[in-house]
Amino acid sequence: MDQPTVSGSSVKALCHWLSEREVQMESILRAEGIDPALLDEQDTRISLESFNRLWDAARQKLENPAVGLHVGECVDSSRMGVIGHIVFNNRTLGQALQQYERLSALVNEGVITKVRVEGDEAIIEYYCDDGLYHASNMERLLALAVTRARKYVSEKIYLTRVGFSHSAPEYKEEYERIFQCEVNFDQPYCYMAFHADFLEFELPHRNPYLHQALTRQVEALLQKMSLRRSVSHKVKGIVARRLSRGDIDAGRVAEKLNMSRHTLYRKLKQENNSFQELVEQVRKEKALDYLQKKKYSLSEIAFLLGFSELSAFSRAFKRWTGESPAQFRNQKQSVTTNQSLKKE
Repeated sequence: MDQPTVSGSSVKALCHWLSEREVQMESILRAEGIDPALLDEQDTRISLESFNRLWDAARQKLENPAVGLHVGECVDSSRMGVIGHIVFNNRTLGQALQQYERLSALVNEGVITKVRVEGDEAIIEYYCDDGLYHASNMERLLALAVTRARKYVSEKIYLTRVGFSHSAPEYKEEYERIFQCEVNFDQPYCYMAFHADFLEFELPHRNPYLHQALTRQVEALLQKMSLRRSVSHKVKGIVARRLSRGDIDAGRVAEKLNMSRHTLYRKLKQENNSFQELVEQVRKEKALDYLQKKKYSLSEIAFLLGFSELSAFSRAFKRWTGESPAQFRNQKQSVTTNQSLKKE
C-alpha cells in the first residue's frame, strides 16, 4: 500500500521558517532523499514519514520542542499553498471548512478532517493514521488554522476548547498563549471547538473568480489521489472514526465509499484483506495506544473501541496479545517508571 504523503508546500513552509533561523536545510532534505528544487513544483508530494523526521530534525537543531506551535502561528499569505487560497476565497467560514474537509487530503493524506455541529458548538476533528502521529505536525496544523482564521476571517473568532492526542508537554503555556482557551491532552483525536455562529462569518477578502479557477485546478489531483489510496486504507480510516459509536457495519462503510457491500468485500479480497480483519487491526492499534495513556480507564477504552462491555474487550485483547489489558498497562507503566528512575 502507498504511504500517506503531504504537499510540497507544507514541507516548503517548514523549510522556509527554519532557514530564516539559519538552519541549513539542503543537507537535511537530501538526507531524506528530497530534492529541494522539487518543493517549488505544485504537484510535489513528500512521504508523511519523511515530513515527521524533518520535524524531529527541526526540534533537535533549534532545541525547541514547541517548534510546531511556532511555525503554525507564523502566517504569510505570499507563502500560502493552493488549498489555503481556495479555502479563504469561500463566501463564509462554514463553506470554507466544508471545502477544506473535502480537500484536506491534498495537504496531508495521513490526517482526515471532519467538521460537525453539536448544539451551539462547531467542532473540527482531526484523525491521524496510527503510527504516523507527530505532535509537532499536529501542533502546527491546529495553530495555523486558528491563526489564519483570526487574520483572514475575523479577529473576533475565539476557541472554546482544543484537544491533542499526545500527552501534556512542558511548554503547555505556549498552547494557552496561542489558542487562548481550554487545552486538553491525551484525547482520542485532535480537535478545535468554537461557537457555531462563527460559521456564518463572511470572508472579507474573498475572490469568487480565483476560487472557481483554483478549485477546478485541484479537482483532477484530488481524484488521482483518491484512486491511488487502497480501499483497505480508506476502510480503516472510516472504522477508526466510527468505533466509539458502535457504528461499524460493513454496509454503512460501503455506503460511505459509494459502493455496495458486495463490491466492498470483493475489493478487499483483491487486496488480501477482509472487513472484519481490518476492524480487528484498528481496534488493536487503538487499544495499544489508549492503554499507554493514563487518561482512560479500561471500561472507557472498551467503549471507545466499540465493545459492548469490558469483558468482550478483555477477551479480544488477550486474543491479540496473549495478555489482559490490565497486565499490558501495568507492564508498560513499570517500564516507564524504571526508565525515569535511571535518568535520575
